[in-house]
Amino acid sequence: MQFFREMTLAARLARRELRAGIRGFGVFLACLALGVAAVAGVKSLSASYGAGLAEDAAALLGGDLEASLSQRPASPEELAALTALGQTSHLVSMQVMVRAEGGPASRTLATLRAVDDAYPLYGTVALSPPQPLASALAVKDGLPGAVAAPELLSRLGIPVGGTIRVADGVFAVRAVLSRDPDASSSLATLGPRLVVSDQRLAATGLLEPGSLTRHAYRVKLPPGADAPALAARLRAAFPTSGWRVRDASGAQPGLSRFIDRLVAVTGLVGLASLLLGGIGVSQAVSAYLGGRTESIATLKCLGAPRRVVAATYFLVVAALAAGGIVLGLAVGAAVPALVGPLLGGILPMRLPPGPYPGALALAAACGVLTTLAFVLPPLARAGRVAPLVLFRGYAAPEQIRLRLPARLPGLLALAGLLALAVAATPNRQLGLGFVGVALAATGVFWIFAKVAVFLARLPARRPGRLGLALRALTRPDNQVARVLAALGLGLLTLCAMALVEANFRSAFTEDIPRTAPDFFFVDIQPDQLAPFLQTAGSVPGVTRVETAPMARGRIARLNGLVPEDVEVGEEAKWAVQGDRGLTYAARMPEGTRVVAGVWWPADYAGPPLVSVDEGIAKGLGLGLGDTVTVNVLGREITATVSSLRRINWLTLGINYVFVFSPGSLDGVPLTWLATAYTDKKAAGDPGEAVFAAVTDRFPNITAIGIGDALTDVLAVADKVSAAVSVAAGATLVVGMLVLIQTMAAGLRRKAYETVIYKVCGASRRDVMAVLLLENALLGLLAGLMALVLGTAVAWAFVVFFMELPFRFFPGPAVATVGAAAALTLTLGLAGVLRMLSRKAWPYLRNE
Repeated sequence: MQFFREMTLAARLARRELRAGIRGFGVFLACLALGVAAVAGVKSLSASYGAGLAEDAAALLGGDLEASLSQRPASPEELAALTALGQTSHLVSMQVMVRAEGGPASRTLATLRAVDDAYPLYGTVALSPPQPLASALAVKDGLPGAVAAPELLSRLGIPVGGTIRVADGVFAVRAVLSRDPDASSSLATLGPRLVVSDQRLAATGLLEPGSLTRHAYRVKLPPGADAPALAARLRAAFPTSGWRVRDASGAQPGLSRFIDRLVAVTGLVGLASLLLGGIGVSQAVSAYLGGRTESIATLKCLGAPRRVVAATYFLVVAALAAGGIVLGLAVGAAVPALVGPLLGGILPMRLPPGPYPGALALAAACGVLTTLAFVLPPLARAGRVAPLVLFRGYAAPEQIRLRLPARLPGLLALAGLLALAVAATPNRQLGLGFVGVALAATGVFWIFAKVAVFLARLPARRPGRLGLALRALTRPDNQVARVLAALGLGLLTLCAMALVEANFRSAFTEDIPRTAPDFFFVDIQPDQLAPFLQTAGSVPGVTRVETAPMARGRIARLNGLVPEDVEVGEEAKWAVQGDRGLTYAARMPEGTRVVAGVWWPADYAGPPLVSVDEGIAKGLGLGLGDTVTVNVLGREITATVSSLRRINWLTLGINYVFVFSPGSLDGVPLTWLATAYTDKKAAGDPGEAVFAAVTDRFPNITAIGIGDALTDVLAVADKVSAAVSVAAGATLVVGMLVLIQTMAAGLRRKAYETVIYKVCGASRRDVMAVLLLENALLGLLAGLMALVLGTAVAWAFVVFFMELPFRFFPGPAVATVGAAAALTLTLGLAGVLRMLSRKAWPYLRNE
C-alpha cells in the first residue's frame, strides 16, 4: 500500500510539473521525434516495398509460376507438365545488337524479348500510340512489328515507324513501350527493351546452339491453387532438367536484395541519428532537472523519499517522450505516401502508403529504449540531490557520481537497443559492425575528451586569451565530451560517407577504366572464333584480345545436397539463384591467385575438377575435396574442388567463379566470350572502331561497352548515395540540435564567468575573444575526431565490404573540420552576444 500511495503522490506532482509548462524541452522532443521518424520512415518504406511486391507479384513474375531454362526450350514432356497446370505463356530473352536501317549506321545493345500470343498473363502492356500488343507485333506490309523502349529509339535516332535490324531479321517499330507488367527495375539494365513476336525470332538467326538465351514459361494457375506446392512438384518430377522453378513470392529477387541492403544501411544511419538524439534527450533532461534542483531539495526536506522524487520526474519525462515518439511515428508513417510517387519511374510496382504496424512498433520500441537508456541516469542523479542544496549560494553544483547498480537499468536499455538494431538488420554482419562502430566511436570520443582536458591543464606559457580559453575547457562539468559526441558523431557519418563515395567514384571513373577492356563480346560461335580474332586484332589501336569458352549451368547439388537444403551465406546466394557462367581452362586465368589447393597440370586428363572463387566457396560451405554438381542443358556434371582462387574482379577481365579442368565440359554446347583492349592514347577512337568492325561482320555477336556499364553502375550509386544522404542529413540535424542543447545548458555558468571577467577588468572584446576561442577549439577538436574516425570507418568499409583500394581525399577532410568549427563558432557567437548584453549586478548582489 505504501508503494501505491507514493506512486499516486508522484503522479500528482508530475501533473503539476506538466501544468507549469514544458519550456526547455523543444530539443528533447525534436531529437526524439527525428530519430524515431528516421527509423520508422526507413522501415515503413521497406514494408511498403514488400506489400507492393506481394500485391503485384504475379504480374511482376509474369504468372503464378515460372519455369526458366538457359540456352534451350522446354522438352515436350516438360511443356506438357506445365500446360497441365494452367494457361501457359512462353518468353525468350537475350542481349542483342540492334541497328537502324536506312539511316545513319547507329547500333546499340538491347534486351530482346520474344513473346507469344498469350503474353502477358497478368497486367497489360502500355504502348504509345495506344494499341493491342498483338497488333503492334503483327506482320504488316511485309515487315513484322516490334515495340521498343524510348531509350532504344533515342540511341538509334529513329522515330516510331522506323525500321531496325536484329542480326538477320528486319522489324518495323510500331510503338513505344511505355511499360510492361513484368519489367525489371530500371536501377540497372543491360540495354533497353525490345519486344517482338516469338514466331519471328528464328528468322533472326540468333537461336544457335549455345546461344545465351533464357526461355521462361509462365503459368496462370486456377484460383485457389497452391503455387509453392506445385513448384516443388515440378522440381521433383524433373530433377535433372536444369530449370529454375519459382512462384510469385520469388518475383524480382535482384531488386529485393538491393532494397534489403539499402534499407539495412539507411536504417542503421537512421538508428545512429536516434542514438545521437539520445544525447540531446539526456542533455535536455539534465538541464531541466538542474533547474528543478531547489524543488527537489525542498521535497527532500519535506520528507519525500528518493523513489517519489525519481518517479515524479520519470513520469514527466515519460509523458513528453510519448509525445515525441508519437510525433516521430506520424512522420515516419507518412514516408511511403510521400516517397512513393518519387520512385514511380524506378520501381516496377506502386508503393502502398500503409501504415505498417510492424515497422512503427519497431521504431516505437527503439524510441522507448533510447529514452530509457539516456533518461534513467539523470533521473537517478536527481533522486540523490541532497537537501543541503537549499543552504548553498551560487557554487559549482555537486558532481553526483552513480555507482554501477544505479547505472545498470540505463545500460540494460542501451544493450537492448543495440540488440534490437542487430536483430532488425537483414545483414547480421552489418548490424554487428554498426554496434561495434557505435561503441568504439563513443569510447574514442570519451578518451579523446579526457586527453584534451588533461593536455589543457598542463602548465605552459600561452597567450592570455588563448590560455583562458584552454582553462575554460578544464572546468568542472566541462562540455568537451558532450560537444565532441554531439557534433562529432554526425560529422563522422558524413565524413565517412563522403570518403566512401569519393573512393567508389574514383575506382569506377579512374582506376578500373585504366585496366578494364573496352568491350565484351558474347555469343561468339565456335566457327566464328578465328575470323573474329582476325577482325578484332586487325583494328588499329587494339592492343590485345582475350577469349574463353563459356557454357551456362545451374548449381544442382553441393556435396550431394540440393542448394535448398544447404545453409548458403548471404554473399553467395546469388550463385545458386539462376544460371552461372562456366568455363574450362588448362592454365590459371590472369588476375587470380590460388589460396588453397593446387592448379591442375596443363595436360590434365583425369576426372572433372573445379577451381572455385574463395569467397563464394566460403558462402556455399565448400572446401578442398568437396563436390559440386552443375546442370548444363539437362546434363549433370560432378566435379571435385581442387583449389580455391582469390580473384581480382576489378580488372573486369574474363574470369569465372567456377573454372573446370580440361575435358570436364566435353560434349556441352559452348560459345566464346572475348574482351578487346585498346591503347587509350591512340589516335581516333579504337574502341568504337573495333565495335563497328565486329558488329558489322558478325550481326549475331553482342558487344557490351564497359564504359556504358560503368556509367550505369555510377547511376545506381548516385541513387543509393542520395537515399543514404537523406538519412545522414537527419543525423547531422540531430547533432546540431544536441549541440544547441549542450551550449544552452552551459549558458548560465558562462554568464557568471562573463561577469567575473568584467569585474576583473576584461573588456568586451577580451570576453568575446575568450568565449569564441573556446567554441572554436571545441569545434576543431570535434572536426579532427570526426575526420580520424570517419576515415577509419570509410577505410574499413571500402577495403573489407566493397573490396576496393582506399585513397584519402582531402576535400571531405577540410569540409568536415571546417563545418565543425563554423557550427560551433556560429552557435557560440549567438550565446556570447546574449551574455555580453546582461548586467553584472543580478549575479553579484547575493555574493
